Order: sequence, then C-alpha cells, then structure tokens
Amino acid sequence: MMPRDFARLACLLLTLLATSTIAGEADPPVSQAKIRDSVQRGLQIVQKAATQYPLHRSCFSCHHQTLPMLAMVKARAHGLAIEADLLHEQADFSVESFQEKIEEMTQGKGVGGAAMTVGYGLWGLALADWPRDEIAEAMVSYLLKTQTQDGHWGTSGRRPPLEESAITCTTLAVEGLSHYGDRDRNRSVEDAIAKAQTWLLSAHVKNQEDRNARLRGLLRLKAERPLVDQAMTVVLDAQRDDGGWPAREDLPSDAYATGQTLAGLEEAGFDVASKVYQRGLRFLLDSQCDDGSWKVETRVKPVQVYFDNGDPHGKHQFISIPATAWAVAALAVALKAEPLVQPFDLLIRGGTIVDGTGNPWFLGDVAVRGDRIVALGQVPTDAPTRRIIDARGLVVSPGFIDMHSHSDRPLLKDGNAQSKIRQGVTTEVLGEDSSGGPSKGKQAPGSFRRAGKTIEWTTLGGYLDALEGGGIATNVASYVGLGTLLDCVMGDVLDRPNTEQLEAVKVLLEEAMNDGAFGLSTMLAGPRELNVTTDDLVELCKVVRRHGGIYSSHLRNEGTTVLDAVNEAIAIGERAGVPVDIIHVKIAEQTLWGRMNEIVSLIDEARWRGVNIQANVYPYTRGNNDLVTILPPWAHEGGKSELLRRLKDPEDRRRMRDDIRNGRPGWYNHYTAVGGDWGRMLISANLSEANKRFQGMTMDRILAERGQGKAPVPDPIDQLFDFLAEEKGSISTIYAHHTEEDMNLALRQPWCSIGSDGSALAIEGPLRQGNPHPRSFGTFPRVLGVYVRDRHLLSLEDAVRKMTSLNAAKIGLVDRGLLRPGQFADITLFDAAKVIDKSTYLEPFQYAEGIEYVIVNGKPVLERGVHNGARPGHALRRSARTD
Repeated sequence: MMPRDFARLACLLLTLLATSTIAGEADPPVSQAKIRDSVQRGLQIVQKAATQYPLHRSCFSCHHQTLPMLAMVKARAHGLAIEADLLHEQADFSVESFQEKIEEMTQGKGVGGAAMTVGYGLWGLALADWPRDEIAEAMVSYLLKTQTQDGHWGTSGRRPPLEESAITCTTLAVEGLSHYGDRDRNRSVEDAIAKAQTWLLSAHVKNQEDRNARLRGLLRLKAERPLVDQAMTVVLDAQRDDGGWPAREDLPSDAYATGQTLAGLEEAGFDVASKVYQRGLRFLLDSQCDDGSWKVETRVKPVQVYFDNGDPHGKHQFISIPATAWAVAALAVALKAEPLVQPFDLLIRGGTIVDGTGNPWFLGDVAVRGDRIVALGQVPTDAPTRRIIDARGLVVSPGFIDMHSHSDRPLLKDGNAQSKIRQGVTTEVLGEDSSGGPSKGKQAPGSFRRAGKTIEWTTLGGYLDALEGGGIATNVASYVGLGTLLDCVMGDVLDRPNTEQLEAVKVLLEEAMNDGAFGLSTMLAGPRELNVTTDDLVELCKVVRRHGGIYSSHLRNEGTTVLDAVNEAIAIGERAGVPVDIIHVKIAEQTLWGRMNEIVSLIDEARWRGVNIQANVYPYTRGNNDLVTILPPWAHEGGKSELLRRLKDPEDRRRMRDDIRNGRPGWYNHYTAVGGDWGRMLISANLSEANKRFQGMTMDRILAERGQGKAPVPDPIDQLFDFLAEEKGSISTIYAHHTEEDMNLALRQPWCSIGSDGSALAIEGPLRQGNPHPRSFGTFPRVLGVYVRDRHLLSLEDAVRKMTSLNAAKIGLVDRGLLRPGQFADITLFDAAKVIDKSTYLEPFQYAEGIEYVIVNGKPVLERGVHNGARPGHALRRSARTD
C-alpha cells in the first residue's frame, strides 16, 4: 500500500470515529433555533461594524469588510435576511480604496500589507459579485508581479492575530487569480497558480491559520482528493477537548480559529451533523457574548493607530469583529436551508391607496423590498419589516411624473431637487427643445464644475452620466431637443436646414435615441426652429419611430394660428407614425379665448382615426418665457451679439417697432397675444444691480418709472429695447396670456396630463434666484388642492392618474407610474385635506404644503415634510425599439 493510501485510510478512520455515536454517550444535535438566534445576533454586530468602518477610515480593511461580507453571504445562503445593499456598499468602498493605486499596482507596488491586502480585497469583490474590471485586473497584475520565485506570496507586516502567514497569503492570492485572472488569455496566471500549488504542498505549517489556509488553498486549486483529505486530517487533529481550536498550541481555544476551522471543514465537504462539528458549534455558542459578539484578545500590535469604530471590546475590536464574522459563517452553514423570507425594507401601513390607474381608492398597505414594490393590499400584521410608515389619514399614490421640466442645469448645481421633491415629484422629463446633449460640431462640449473638477460631455448619454454621477434625488428622463441638434449642425444660423444639414441632424438624433432619449422635443414658436418645415419634422420623427420614441411639441403658434399649429402636430404624428404630446396646450391670444373646445375636437377626431396625440398642461393662466421673444425672428439671426447690435441701431429699432405692433405672418407675437397690455408681463428675471429694483414688477410699472421726468415720454417699445440691451438681451418674463376656462376644459380631457414647465429650485442657496414662475414650487399640490379638493374639477383618482400613469404611458415607462408589485417603488404620501401650493407670482420662494413622504426607488427622500438629503434617483434611458 502506498503512503498516500495510508493517509487516506487514516483520514477515513478518523472521520468515522469523529462522526460515530455510541448509544447513551452522544450529545443531541445543537438546536437549530439556538443556532439561528446566535447567527442573527452575531450578524447584527458584523453588519454594524462594516457600516461604520468607512465613516472612520478611507483605506480598505480585511477584517472589517471582507470577513463581515463572508458572514453575510453564508447567512443569506442558509435562509437568513441580511442588509443586501451593504454588500455592494462595501465593494464600492473597497474599489475606491484601490482606485487611486491602479498604476502602482500594475507595477507590483503601492499596497500596504502587500499580497495579503490585495488577496482579501479580491475575495471581498468576489463575494459581492463584482465584475472583472480595470481595478480587478490591476490587482491581478500586482499578484503576478509579487509572487516569489518559489511560488508563494507574503505580507509586509505582522497583523493580528496571525495573518503574516505566507500560507494564508498564498491561498488568498490563488483565490483572487482563480476568480479574476483570465487564464485563457494570460498564460502567466496559469503558471502562477501551478507554482503556488507546488509550494503549498511542501510548506511547513506553524499554527491553525496555516492548517486552515492550506486546506482552503488545496480546494481552490482543485487538488486531488487524497491531498485534501490529508490536509483535513491535520485540521481535525488540532481540536481541543472543549470543542474549539486554538490559534497556537500554547493558547486557549478561540472563536476566530474555531469559526475559521469549522467554515473550512464544511467547505471541504465535512458533515456539519458530525460529532466534531457539533462540538465546535457548542464551543461557539457557549463563548458568545451577551451582545452577540465573540471576544478575542489582540496579541500582535496593530499596524494602524487604534481608533474606536464603535464595536465591542475596545482595543480588541479589530480581532473580535473578524472572530465574530468567522463564528457567524461557521454557525450559518450548520443551519438547515429554509425558504428565504426576507423582511420588507419598508412597509406603508393603513393608507388610502390611489394606485394611479384611475380606479377608486381603497384602504391598504404597500410593501417595499429594495427598489421595488413587492406587495399591495392587506399585508399580514406580523410580516417582518425593517421600517414602518404609519399612513393612516394620508393618500398613498405613485410618485408624480413631471412631464415637462426644465431642471436640466439646476440638477447639476444641486441634485436635491428641493422644489420638485416637496411637490411629490419622483421623475422629471427634461429636454424640451434644449437638451443636455449632444454638444458637438459647432457647439462646444457640455461642461460643469463639480468638487473642483470640470466634467465634460459631448453626447446626451454623457450628460445623463454626469447628472447621475453627481447624485440626484429624482429620477430623470430626457428628450433630445431639436434646438440642440440644430445648434450642433448650424450654429447661430436660423435658416431652414438644407438636405445635407438635415441628414447631419438625423445622425445626431439617431445617436441620442441610442443614448436613451425618450423622443424628440421641439419649440417651433422660437426663432431657432421657426423655419423648420412640417416635412422636415416628419423626416426626423421617422427616426424617432424606429426607436419607439415620442414627438413632444411646443406648438408653432399658440396664438392667432393655434388651430393650424395643432393640425400640424397631428399631421406630423400621422405621417411619421409616432405618438405626439403637445406641450402646455393653451390659447395664448385674447381674440381666440373661449375656443379650446375646437382644439379638443381636433385632437379627439385625430384619435378616433388612430393618431396617438395627447397633451399636457400646467394649472396656471400665466406662462413663463423671455421678454426678448417680443422681438421678431429676424432680430435673433446671428446670435446674441447681433441682437444686441440691432437693439442700438436706429433703423433696426424702427423695423422691430413696426413688426411688434403689426405682427408678421407665422410668428407668435407675445405683445399682441396679451393685447399690448404691459401690465400682463411680470418680470421674473434675476436682474443686474442697476435694474434690481424692477424684479417682481410688471412692465407697465417699470416703463412708467423709467420714463418718469422725461419729455417727451419715450415710446414704450423703445424703452423695452433699452431695458433688454442693459440686461444683455434676456429678461425672464411671466405673461398672462390664457384663461382659466380654456385651461380647465383642457385639463378635464382624458388624454391631458400634468407637466410643470418649471425647474427644480430651492428657497435658499444657489438655486434661489430671480423671480420664478410659481409652477416650479406648486404645480402638483395646486392640482390636488385647488382643482380636486376646492373646485371639484377632477376626482382625486383621475388627478393622480394624470400625474402618474398617464405620463409614464406616454413616454413608455412601463415599470413606473402605478402602485403594483414589480413596479419601482416611487411613492408619494400626502394629506388630501391640507395639500396646497403656497408659491405666488410676487412671492414665489415658498414650498408647497401637505406632501408628507416621498420615496424614490425604495428610499425615503422626504420624511414628514423634511428633505433628508438622500439622492437615490437614476437617469432613465429608453431602450425599446420597434424596428
């Protein structure tokens, strides 16, 4: 018989002896209930330790990250609930720690703790299912460059308790190379692993960590079973009479060595029901502290200065936490696998459910796990949950979707989205006419300064990445704006694009749709797009159709020819085969007030014949634009510098005066739309110091004050020119140009949804500027408070539908906008008796009232009316195609 056959026979005999029981002498198996309770208490300790470590240190920790992660993974695999997000948070922190060392690691330098640190780091990434990326590859390069000639790896210092072990380092390195090394493409990975196996088989073991690490290493190397059995025999021989294992022969048994040993034995296929394993479990149960931890005393001076992480056992916490982690892992694998019943992360109890469909409300609960709704209705009272929100007396609805938002730049400045979150908005649809990208061709790259660094992008996808990278409280979706596309291709030229230019616009449009744009948005009433024809728009919308997108249109004229403009939008949708949404449908021309019924008829007739055309409104009768829009289109040709020159040129001023008073064919004239009434123009801009006194005033008062004492009294339009020139050609203005009756009629239509046409602003900080339209602060609460509760124009259920699922359906958000299991957990809770807008035209910086909670992707952002600073929003990208 060969020597290795003797070894195998000895191992088998030892195993039989260890697992055999003699009637009357064997202890009963350890109670599953006791094991489960012990694991749950220990798990709380290690999860807390892992959570708190990044608050105190910026470097990766083998003990406070990888080993707690191991305990969590083992517990989850055996039916216990864990903080799943914590795994990924620890991986993110680890990656950040190694990120700055990429270049040094590829040269085999720059890592304190050497291969030990890198090996533990790769093990942690593997536990979190981290992909093979440049950081993991750099860590692999480090290991390949630091392997010794004889095949092992070492560490650069002594760390408690015995991790200076070359066997441990080598096993960790093998594990990292096996998981993240590309063995098919990189021959050096295979060679390094082969050398390591040769060294491990002949290495001298000095302590229990060595024994355990060699067994684990042989398993990773897929060594022949007799070699594994022989290593397992050596491990089993070291068990003490108390059931535990010591770190060294001259030390008492402890939880670190025992937990590590048992976890390794189970992985090697040892029976957890055996007498040996059960004795080890009893040792762990008996030595667990009342707080759920296990204490092991530090024997080697830590390489880092002691700091209090808030864990048990003071200066001994940095070995006691990994001891607790190993004990949890060893106990968890002894649990009989049971169906995993994860607790809810959030349970909203007893609310008035308005689910977004338009169906009648009902009383019930909403349960959330992770970022999804998992239950709706009557959730059992004993259902385990991490947090409960008492929603009695509150309406629980899907988070509101703002169909028309201008937060493109404000969210870069401040991702908290204060004024939108406090309205119950969880998703904003950006990109009307001017979108975050593309920025190329005749346009400079988009850019923004954040944390002292300039972030640049050239595509819509790049903009969305930059937006999400800074953190945002709301989700965002974006159209690509036609104005932005034309700027890239044509610069400041306002002509109709020729055939070659239109093809270039199509290429950019295709790129933006591939980047996730939800459609094409236009502002046909402005000088930038006034010369773009219906035929041009049909050709562009055919590109949109291939991607399953939508055409969102600010009509060419909301005044004298508004009916023709609606017909144009219908024709574009019909000819191109795309859905159409008319932005803030209105009649902004006093001579046509009262004719909204004709617009409704046009849309209804188109829908009857199969054209998917809809619209949105904001619940105000004043619109926000710019005072410069009073100037005729030709005055804008050549950009801002040419406009400012014309404002000072006598002949150009004469021509502009004539056009403003008399109009031009096809041009929507804000001046005539309000009947030439300067009192219906409210200045909302952040004016220069010289004109600061005019902020929040109407133009009639401004003109009177500017003309005071002058003889003869200047022509008001000449004063307008001077005012614009002083303010560099742009003054944000609120126009009172449509009626409540027309707006109400549109609002009642089943195809009409809600969009604010506002921005995410704040009542303090950099986003408190100018005198903005109150819709930025009050749109959605105003619908609920004024048009549902006070005026009964809409039912509560229909109003919520118009603010949630109707908008989601328009742009193709299939997993948002409803309260349904499987939907993303975007949820708004409000007090229907109190909800109301507070912002006014003269005092706009006031948050709405009555919105109590706002939850975005399962994370609370607004709690009891207070923004908590969370930014769980995502940049949403459309991916569906129809071709």
